[in-house]
Amino acid sequence: MGRKSWVLSIVVGVALAWFLWEKPWTGLVGADGVGAKPVEQPPAAVTYRADVRMDMNERVVTGSLAIRFVPQDDKAYFHLYPNAFQPTADLSGGNWEQILGRQREPGGITITDVRVDGQAAQVNYQGKTNTLLQVPLIGKSPSHQTEVEMNFRLQVPYNNGRLSFNDHAMWLGNWLPILAIKDEAGWRLDPYTSIGDPFYSNMANYHLTVQLPAGYQLATSGIESVAVVTKTRPEKQSMYELDAWNVRDFAMVIMDDTYRQTTGKVGDITVNTWWQQGDDSAIVNHLHQVAMQSLAYYSQEFGMYPYKEYDVVKTGGFFGGMEYPCIVFIQDDLFNRSDPMGDAVVAHETAHQWFYGLVGNDEVREAWLDESLTDYATMAFLQQRDATRAQGYIHLRLSQSRAAEAYAKRGMTAWNRLEQFPDWKSYNELVYGRGGAMWWSLKEAWGIEELHLVLRKFVAEHQYRQASGKQLVEIFTQAARTDATPFFDYWLGLKLDSAAPAEEWLKKVKHE
Repeated sequence: MGRKSWVLSIVVGVALAWFLWEKPWTGLVGADGVGAKPVEQPPAAVTYRADVRMDMNERVVTGSLAIRFVPQDDKAYFHLYPNAFQPTADLSGGNWEQILGRQREPGGITITDVRVDGQAAQVNYQGKTNTLLQVPLIGKSPSHQTEVEMNFRLQVPYNNGRLSFNDHAMWLGNWLPILAIKDEAGWRLDPYTSIGDPFYSNMANYHLTVQLPAGYQLATSGIESVAVVTKTRPEKQSMYELDAWNVRDFAMVIMDDTYRQTTGKVGDITVNTWWQQGDDSAIVNHLHQVAMQSLAYYSQEFGMYPYKEYDVVKTGGFFGGMEYPCIVFIQDDLFNRSDPMGDAVVAHETAHQWFYGLVGNDEVREAWLDESLTDYATMAFLQQRDATRAQGYIHLRLSQSRAAEAYAKRGMTAWNRLEQFPDWKSYNELVYGRGGAMWWSLKEAWGIEELHLVLRKFVAEHQYRQASGKQLVEIFTQAARTDATPFFDYWLGLKLDSAAPAEEWLKKVKHE
């Protein structure tokens, strides 16, 4: 994810429904001619099926949701992220203002009629503002799938963030109830924080039926180009049936008829850039080219993009950009600005399709992992595309890395959990600046081909799964044939007295 300020640089992170529901999709979706051999997709362990209706006048989404999964416990938890914006939520302070702006209206999601394998269950909210739903699964077998159903009503809040609206569009990020992860440490019930991207999710299959009023269109994490679309009369509504397989979330933007679509191809991948009538056509085309070229570059360098579609969508707000599987939200004013910030935001959010999207990680406890790799990939792409235009961005990140060394005296590191960052400035300088500069220094020492060879291996080994910082350190230890811990301690742990061992580690690498 990104934020608006260049100074702080918080910029940069078809109807197969019933078949999908009964048997999760296990085939391959490829982009012929782009990148290397695709990684086989394992069956997703969770399947979501939703039937939703959009009221664009009231900014309300209503519907039903069914989730099929194998129980890990005698209960399950679902994140209800929209309830972070309840009227009772305390969203005061500069950090919330940085992400949400000053002008806000509350919102939230209400759950009713919860059922477990057809049997009624109590609606049991948890969390300070009901941001969790606990569902009992007593007596359910860990060897058989269970189905949890619920109805919901979402009042979309108004702010500058991931879940909001303006006069022409409504963007839905982290809006559907989503199954919480249970890992070795137990259930991960992390709250919605004012800093970073406080999300941690596994791969799942999604099938959505979306009902829109006349005059509206949509872009989603699904594949709109092959969606089944039904027009109804006399209501003059459109019904979309959409699928997304092996993705970590399902995001959506509903747009009115002021929106236009520019479409291109990267191999077999359809790339759509959504903009509005009146936007600067030269800038729109430029951003569209950045989206296509960065998608092709990352496919070649880090592994094939395995989905059939990628949407870059203009939204309101002042967050720079926000990544979701197969779709990214881009701040509206970038479609009328010719400075390099737009290039960086689009390239950054596109790189997140690999680091967060394909290779998942704990964004709460190890935010540096996806953000640093994403920002390094952004710098590498921008430099090879236009070295002169990229210099400002690269210099900014390197200077932030040097500034970040001051945090060592305060006991802060790039490996901090989200709640340990006191403000967006420290988060940005440590996670983006220090983390990105670490990979840049490694590229300078090893060469880009050597570094990208290791990163391709990392992606291939962890694609469709979760990766940890420890595993990333291990893969670089293997590549260098000597312990990489001093290098990561110096850069991420801000152990400045490890500068010499870190440099020695770089010199020990044998290129073959």
